[in-house]
Amino acid sequence: MSAEKKLTKVPPKSIEDSTNKTGSMPFSRANYTWLIVGIVLLVVGYVGLLIPSEFVDSKEFSFSLYIAPWFILSGFLTLIYAILKN
Repeated sequence: MSAEKKLTKVPPKSIEDSTNKTGSMPFSRANYTWLIVGIVLLVVGYVGLLIPSEFVDSKEFSFSLYIAPWFILSGFLTLIYAILKN
């Protein structure tokens, strides 16, 4: 018996084989909704930073100093959630 094996030619994978057969979108409707919510939060946060305010001492409230950064942080966290959600 010979120790040689027959080598069979394997056809290369086509692009259609590696893609999703159902043709579905990578994100669901809920993902896109969360993406839009995150973008809106970011826009509100950055626009809030543009609100002109004088030097703020500890007795005055300023939207751009106290609230806008939280909108920006929540916007980024919402975007991360929307991307990682199944």
